[in-house]
Amino acid sequence: MNEQLFLYDTTLRDGAQYKGISFSLQDKLKITQLLDDFGMDYIEGGWPGSNPKDEAYFRHARTMGLRQAKLVAFGATRKPLQDVEQDLQIQSLLAADTPVVALVSKFWQFHVETVLRTDLIENLKMIYDSVAYFKSYGREVVLDAEHFFDGFKDSPDYAFQCIEAAINAGVDNVTLCDTNGGSMPDEIAATVAAVKARFPQLSLGIHCHNDCELAVANSLTSIKAGVRLIQGTVNGYGERCGNANLVSLLGSLLLKPSFNQSLHFNHTVKEKNLTTLSKQVADIANMPLKSDAAYVGNNAFSHKGGIHVAAIAKASQTYEHIDPERVGNQREITISELSGKSNVQLQAQKLGLDVSRNFAQVLDSIKSLEKTGLTLENAPGSFEMLVRKQDEAYQPHFTILNIQINVNDLNKSTRHNAELCTATVKVRVKNKIAHVVEEASGPVDALNLALKKALTVFFPHINDMQLTDYKVSILDPEKASAATTRVWLQSGYQNQRWATIGCSDNIIQASTQALIDSYQLFLIKYNHVAGDNNLNNPQHHFLYSDHEVTHNGNA
Repeated sequence: MNEQLFLYDTTLRDGAQYKGISFSLQDKLKITQLLDDFGMDYIEGGWPGSNPKDEAYFRHARTMGLRQAKLVAFGATRKPLQDVEQDLQIQSLLAADTPVVALVSKFWQFHVETVLRTDLIENLKMIYDSVAYFKSYGREVVLDAEHFFDGFKDSPDYAFQCIEAAINAGVDNVTLCDTNGGSMPDEIAATVAAVKARFPQLSLGIHCHNDCELAVANSLTSIKAGVRLIQGTVNGYGERCGNANLVSLLGSLLLKPSFNQSLHFNHTVKEKNLTTLSKQVADIANMPLKSDAAYVGNNAFSHKGGIHVAAIAKASQTYEHIDPERVGNQREITISELSGKSNVQLQAQKLGLDVSRNFAQVLDSIKSLEKTGLTLENAPGSFEMLVRKQDEAYQPHFTILNIQINVNDLNKSTRHNAELCTATVKVRVKNKIAHVVEEASGPVDALNLALKKALTVFFPHINDMQLTDYKVSILDPEKASAATTRVWLQSGYQNQRWATIGCSDNIIQASTQALIDSYQLFLIKYNHVAGDNNLNNPQHHFLYSDHEVTHNGNA
C-alpha cells in the first residue's frame, strides 16, 4: 500500500533559533508563502505567547489564503497546578486562531522532576488537560514529546503513560523528539517500533536534532519504523547543530526506491523545486547556502579530479547518484591543477569555446597559475579569459597603458575628509585614449571607479555592470605583511554573474588582474548592446590620439 507522508516545517520557529538568523515579520510571511507554494502540509509559524512579532505574524498569516498548508501555533502544555482557562500562554495559543496547535510536553521523568519541579502524575494531567482543551475548540493537536528517546531509555512505562494521557484526551498526532540529538539510528528504530507496537492506530511524527550529524538518517530510520509525519527545517536551520534538513530528507524520500515506491506526498511536492526552495529561504535568512549541501549545494554535482570527469563525460552515473536536473541543480566541472583533458574540454564546451588545437598549452597555463596560488575552480570567468587569451585570434577590447594609486596622508584624515585614495587610469581602445582620475575611501574602490569611468567613455553600457562581491584570501600568512594575496571578485549584469581572480603579493595588483579580466569578459559577452559609437564622438574631451588631456572623474 502506498502511504502518504506529511511534511511539517518548523523553519519559522525552531529554525529561527539558529545562530545568526533573525527573521523579520516580512521575512516570515515571505517564507510562509514559499513553503505553501512548495506543498508543505504544516507550517509552524512561531510561539504567539513568547513575543509580539509572532503574535503579529499569526494575525497576518491568517489572511494569506494558504492553499496547501495548515498553519500551526506552537506552545506548551499548561503550567503545573494551573487551570487551562487561567494559563495566559494557553490562551494566547487559542487567540492565534490557527487550525492546528502544537504542544510541547515533557516525557522524560528526570526533566519533569528537575526542570518542571512537579510530580509525574501532575505532568500527566497537564498533558491531558491541555490536549482536551484545544480539542474542545475543534483544533487539530500535535503533541511534541520532548526528550522522548532519553525518557524512553530511563522509563518506557512512564513514556507510555504520557502517550496514553494524550490519546485519552483526543490527540491527533504524537511527535517523538530527539531533543538532544544524541540518539543513534538503531535506538531510534527500536524505540519507534516499540511505540508503534503498543499504539498501532496512533499517528506518529518525528523531530530530530543534528548534534551527532544524524538528524536526516534518524528521520529516515523512523519512517521505516512507521512514522508518517516528518518535522524539520529548510536547510537544517535550528538551535546548536540544527534540525533535520527537510531538503535533503525530501531528496532521498522522493528519489530513492527504498522510499518512493511505498510512500508519497501531496501532488504539489516536486523534487525539481528543492534547489530553488533551499536557495530562496537561504537568501531571506541572509545565510549562505552550504556549498556541500546534499542535492542542492553548488558542489553537490561538482567534479574536479581528471579521472572522475573523464568518466562523467562517458556516463554521468559513474560519479553522480542522480541527474542533478531532477532536483533543479546542475553539474559543475571544476578547473584546477588536478584537471585532465576532459575537465578542460567540457568546461570550454559549456562556454562555447574550442580548445582542440591548443589544449596542451591551455592545460600548462592552468597548472602554472595554480602553482602561484591563482586557483580557477571558483573563477570560471578567469578560466574563460585564459582560454581566449591562448587563441591566436584573440584581440582585447581595451589595453591598460598605466595605473597609479595614491594614498593621501592617513595622519591628516578626518571624518569630513574620508576620500583618501586617488586612482589614475590610462586606457586605449583602438587609436583613442582615455585618461581618468577617481577618488574613493579605499584603493580598490578608487581603481574600480576609475577603470569603469574610462571604459564607459567607449562602451556606455558598461556603466550597468556592477561589482557584486569581493573576497580576499591570504595564502602564506607566515610571511605577515609580505604574504601573497588572492582576490576573488564577482561581477554582475542584469541577472548574470561571473567570477574572476587575481593573485599577487600586492593586493592592488591582484585586484587589478581580477578587474581587468572581468571587464574584458563583459565586453566579450555584451559588447553588442554597448557598441563603440563613442570612439568618434568629439564631445568626450578627455579622449585623445596625439596629445593628452586629463579628466577628473569628480569634476
